[in-house]
Amino acid sequence: MSQARFHPELTPRIEEGDALRGRLGKRYRAAPGLLAAVNVALTLERPLLLTGEPGCGKTDFAWAAASALGAALDQPKDDRKPLECYVRSDSRARDLLYVQDSVSRFADAQHGNQERARDPRRYIELQPLGRGLADRQRRVVLIDEIDKAPKDLPNDLLRELNQVSFEISEIPGDQRFEDSVTSHSMPLERVMERPRDAHGEPLPAPLVIITSNVERQLPDAFLRRCIFWHIEFPEALLPAILSDHVKEADVAGDFLDRTIAVFLALREVPGLTKKPAVAELIDWAGALLTIFDPRDSVPRLRAFSDRLADAPTRALPWPELPGLACLVKLREDLDTLRPKEAT
Repeated sequence: MSQARFHPELTPRIEEGDALRGRLGKRYRAAPGLLAAVNVALTLERPLLLTGEPGCGKTDFAWAAASALGAALDQPKDDRKPLECYVRSDSRARDLLYVQDSVSRFADAQHGNQERARDPRRYIELQPLGRGLADRQRRVVLIDEIDKAPKDLPNDLLRELNQVSFEISEIPGDQRFEDSVTSHSMPLERVMERPRDAHGEPLPAPLVIITSNVERQLPDAFLRRCIFWHIEFPEALLPAILSDHVKEADVAGDFLDRTIAVFLALREVPGLTKKPAVAELIDWAGALLTIFDPRDSVPRLRAFSDRLADAPTRALPWPELPGLACLVKLREDLDTLRPKEAT
């Protein structure tokens, strides 16, 4: 980023530990490579692009990073969460920066409040990316599922991400206003630049975390400016992840081991269109212990897991597994798991 001021010795580091907390307040178990990537992004003031199968924890990592960064910077607890941009198929780059309520301005101009209507700032509200760029605090901005956006959106954000500033074109550059109008406590001006410190230098840029399910290829110019990490399926971390989300009193015996064994066996069934991810595992374990009666569901789970060594995964009676709806989300996958009738 052209305005970046690099002082690695002053840049906080995001480390593995209790400060990494996801959206639900649970500890986030991050691989060392992911932590290295986010710290490179922090130091170089570059966006961090995360890919991985749906449900692998991309979005939750933004929450964990915001929690850890906020703790390191001693920010108020209410600010230790990401500013979230949820991308849609019709999103424009400007929609992530600010919105203007043109309808209200037109209504004021037509129905008597013309003095208010003369000032476009009164109808502008900063959006998450705009807030992150203009905030004096170093926040985490999440741009979720950017591959859903129109193909031009990533490249349309290049200038703003490079310059750590953006322009509100609706505010005339040649018009002087006597008073100040704010959005989210930030004064609105035509050019919204990164705030500066006592020496006149731009403050460190926000940490922008971008997620993608790789539904389509992102532009090369955009990829060149990102730090990249692919979140692999965390098989080795499953016991720790699951124990973080299941009440300690419910972990007695071999419940976690059997739950993980059945879950991994299901992922190995040939022909599944969508393998269950970590998010489904967490939901399923919780359902077995809370939604279902554990006096029934846990023995059924144990009985099912005892069959894992006796038959190929495809031949197991998957419809008998309690809570299968938490793990399988497609009709064709349900059909794949149903036993084939003898001919």
